Amino acid sequence: MKMNVCMKTKVWMMATALVCGSFAFTACDDDDDDNYQPESVVTKAFDTKYPSAQRVSWEYESGFAKAEFYDGVYEVEAWFDPQGNWLLTETDLPYMALPQAVKDAFESSAYANWQVEDVDKIEQPDNGTYYILDLENGERDADLHYSEGGVLIKELTDGNTSDKPHVPTVTPNSIRDEVLKMYPDATIFEIDRDGRGYEVEILHEYIHKEVWFDSNIQWLYTEWEIFASQAPDVVMNALQASQYASYWIDDVHVIQRADGLFYEFELEQGGRDITVLFSEEGNLVNG
Repeated sequence: MKMNVCMKTKVWMMATALVCGSFAFTACDDDDDDNYQPESVVTKAFDTKYPSAQRVSWEYESGFAKAEFYDGVYEVEAWFDPQGNWLLTETDLPYMALPQAVKDAFESSAYANWQVEDVDKIEQPDNGTYYILDLENGERDADLHYSEGGVLIKELTDGNTSDKPHVPTVTPNSIRDEVLKMYPDATIFEIDRDGRGYEVEILHEYIHKEVWFDSNIQWLYTEWEIFASQAPDVVMNALQASQYASYWIDDVHVIQRADGLFYEFELEQGGRDITVLFSEEGNLVNG
């Protein structure tokens, strides 16, 4: 939810009201969503969860009931399914309302001098709460996703950011069960589906990990980022003994697969970028 978008919306609404009031013969039909009223099971669930909600309006979107309202001074969107099950809440926050751990993490990051344009709090049942900082620096933009404890979950930059609203997705419980079987005590933040299958964002042992499943919910691999200094000596020695010893290391990822543990290096030399993969024994797999 962008504050500048909200301002534009208010200006548009005021302008529309003036036009409708001054020209009675002009048709100003409401959108069908403006008249939407969910079933009582949904409104009862909403009233129970948000008893102090004010200025509530409802929309039907993507098969769900979405309530837009104010909870105190905060602008909120809450999503429910037709059975009244709460699915997701997005709250527009001021920067100062962030948990101290998130502010500390951001202010010690490489983005500390960027302009914070917007802050959103995302809550979902059975998933961890996380915060999205929408940043700008001149022509550049970035979205940073932080856990409540200040762990950076996701970093999207320059063209990969999105202004699309956060819409709940219905995910098979078997995915959640498989993740928690593999990574006990993990906190699940997001489960996204694309053409390849499912991507699950988790926090496990204070490490952000991406767990991938195919469309049949078969585990493919798990990936997480580390510093080069955290890679095993045998792997770093193999890199230094290879033809890529003079390359600059941009990123290092650990890839856990059924056939073992691997270390992926994103390397750069001049204008050339290359990715190489080593097994945990130090064998060059590809490159």
